[in-house]
Amino acid sequence: MTQSTKKRITVSDVLTEHIHTWQRGNIITIEAGTGVGKSHFIKNELYPIAKKERSRILFFLNRTRLNEQFQEEIKRDGKSDVITIILYQKYEWELLKNCVVVKEDYKYIVCDEFHYFLTESRYNKNTEDSFYAMINEKSKIRICMSATADAMIAFFKYKNIKHESYSIPHDYSHIKELIFYQSDKVLEKFLHQIPKNHKVICFTGSAKKAFMLHATFKNSMFVCSPSGIAPEKSHMDKDKVTKMLIDEKFGEQFVFSTSTLDNGINLRDKQIKYIVADIMDVDILIQCLGRKRIIDKSDKVTVIIKNISNKMLNKLIRDCDKQIEPALYLQEHGTSSYVEKYRKQSNRIVYDRPVNNEVGYDKAINDLMFFKEIYDKQFFEQIASEENGYMNYIKTKLQQDTYIILDDTYDKADITDYLDTIIGKRLYKEEQAELIKKVNLRDGRGRRQKDVEQLNIYFQKNSLPYNINNDSKMNKDRRRRLDNGNANPNYNKRYWILAKHMVFD
Repeated sequence: MTQSTKKRITVSDVLTEHIHTWQRGNIITIEAGTGVGKSHFIKNELYPIAKKERSRILFFLNRTRLNEQFQEEIKRDGKSDVITIILYQKYEWELLKNCVVVKEDYKYIVCDEFHYFLTESRYNKNTEDSFYAMINEKSKIRICMSATADAMIAFFKYKNIKHESYSIPHDYSHIKELIFYQSDKVLEKFLHQIPKNHKVICFTGSAKKAFMLHATFKNSMFVCSPSGIAPEKSHMDKDKVTKMLIDEKFGEQFVFSTSTLDNGINLRDKQIKYIVADIMDVDILIQCLGRKRIIDKSDKVTVIIKNISNKMLNKLIRDCDKQIEPALYLQEHGTSSYVEKYRKQSNRIVYDRPVNNEVGYDKAINDLMFFKEIYDKQFFEQIASEENGYMNYIKTKLQQDTYIILDDTYDKADITDYLDTIIGKRLYKEEQAELIKKVNLRDGRGRRQKDVEQLNIYFQKNSLPYNINNDSKMNKDRRRRLDNGNANPNYNKRYWILAKHMVFD
């Protein structure tokens, strides 16, 4: 039985027999792809056990929309007697006020999408508070679930936090084709050519970019965080978004969204044929790809991802160093030396911690943010060490054999359109310069190549059926006058002739 036809392994398949072995104080990590029943396991396998024990489950979620959706499900299924749902952000706010959230009758704490602690730490310094509060609930069984758990499990190991790990294999057999692009304009051109009966969901890193695409494509919906600070949120049609979440499909051809829909939201529609992601963080990117739920083995999707070039990777490495180096300096030299050296330089990893000393505070390092920067830096360095490292990494991650670079396809199409207009024409110095500019062939030092032989080699290597004839004896304009009787301005000048040859399959 092939991977595309065999039944997917679910969380319940792997874990049901293990639940009874878990003891208070255990930390359980579950790494499993989207659509393999993480929430189903809690609602249908853990719930009856907790009910029989007369204990309760505290269920953490990280998105307001997901919270509302899940609350409705629990209420509808009559399971709110055992399962209580709370947002991580709400929990963090209660911790700041010293309120008790985790009560005595909770035996199980479920941290859904627990990659939240790391991925959100870049924007929310309080994830450290909720993480350590959860870790310190040592009388509970803590169950941490995510489709992208690698970084958090690495953090557990980094902090020597004992845990028991379970992993359910990922299955990306529904991906029809993997495509990368570099230029936003190339992506727009591609999107314009998608058939009207094919739907697209496009995730971007910013509300501004998502809204600009929404403005460009009329039959589209715009989605961003309703609680965020982006001014574009005023343009979001909240009723349409709510309807999409309830129906688990959308009527428009395009949805342009920020990563606010990165997890827990299901879209079940075989007309969704393309998922586009312009997302830097790989964990968030993988979560975004999981928003389309696969209906059957004929339900295939083309995945289009913005490439991160090695040049950009090196910039990201430098950005990480700007955060890491001051934190390391603080660790080694202490607060006074740190303040003296970095007083004018902001650092998101370092914060002021109240203490009883002369100034009333000390400098401290946010563990999760610090680890996230180090983890990201190591990842960027690893993939930047080889040519096309990011694309090759994603290809392997998504279990694909090949990928296409969209820009290459469009560059070839554009140059072909141009070349077809000059076939058989005499190309004098000015026209030669235009051809050289259009082809834009450069050597290793970035110098534009003007030699006919090099241009012909370029055509050959790129399977372009063209050839420039530059016979120095033959290609010289001997006509004194043109056909209309006027003097020939190009008399005695040399020229090129572009020929197109037949292609046989």
